[in-house]
Amino acid sequence: MSLKNIRRFDVQARYALVLSVLSVAPMGGAVILAYRNYHQELAQIIYRQGSLFLPLFGVLLLLSMVPSALGMLLGWSSAGQRRNDMPARSWTGFFLGGTVLTFDLILGIAFWMLRLQQPA
Repeated sequence: MSLKNIRRFDVQARYALVLSVLSVAPMGGAVILAYRNYHQELAQIIYRQGSLFLPLFGVLLLLSMVPSALGMLLGWSSAGQRRNDMPARSWTGFFLGGTVLTFDLILGIAFWMLRLQQPA
């Protein structure tokens, strides 16, 4: 069975699940970074100007959003097809990818609203 032919629905189901699962780790890293820099008494996410926090946070969100969106799309594309013998993988990839993408967007918007940059 070749995994290179992305037109086959069983291959799409596999890729959907794998991409969606791979997108969870960078999302967890972004959540940890945001939680570590969140100050409850100020209700702000504080980071220093010129530090690696902002580029690392952005890269982690991007590394999580792209595979989760691809996993969601591949899962949606292959979920109801008759020639797909693994519909559970399609639906799992679709819902997991959608959930991770939603959390990424919420985390990005929360960071945008609660950010406070300190001078270096």
